[in-house]
Amino acid sequence: MIMNNSKSERESLLRQMGEIDAMCRGRLTEEYRERHENGESVRLGPYYKHQVWEDGHNKSRRVKADEVEHLRKGIEGMDKFKELSKDYIDASVELTEKGKIDEADAKKNSG
Repeated sequence: MIMNNSKSERESLLRQMGEIDAMCRGRLTEEYRERHENGESVRLGPYYKHQVWEDGHNKSRRVKADEVEHLRKGIEGMDKFKELSKDYIDASVELTEKGKIDEADAKKNSG
């Protein structure tokens, strides 16, 4: 989502990043298990697992049901922050390149 790349739009991206209160790394997955009781298959779960890539390894931990919503909100916050920061970088690079192009054109046309 690249905007018109004015300073105020970049400031808006920074403001939106600053409004994100919770951030957590990783992914949250739901798992289910099946057990057979009295000739019937019973589905158990969900069981939650939080996985994070850390120090070159995938670290995984079980998550209690009462922690899931907080963790999910943190992961969504991190994803949103990454998206906004990518937009900020893209907008800044584009502005920088436009500035360089404008300088080069001014030098070409001055002589």
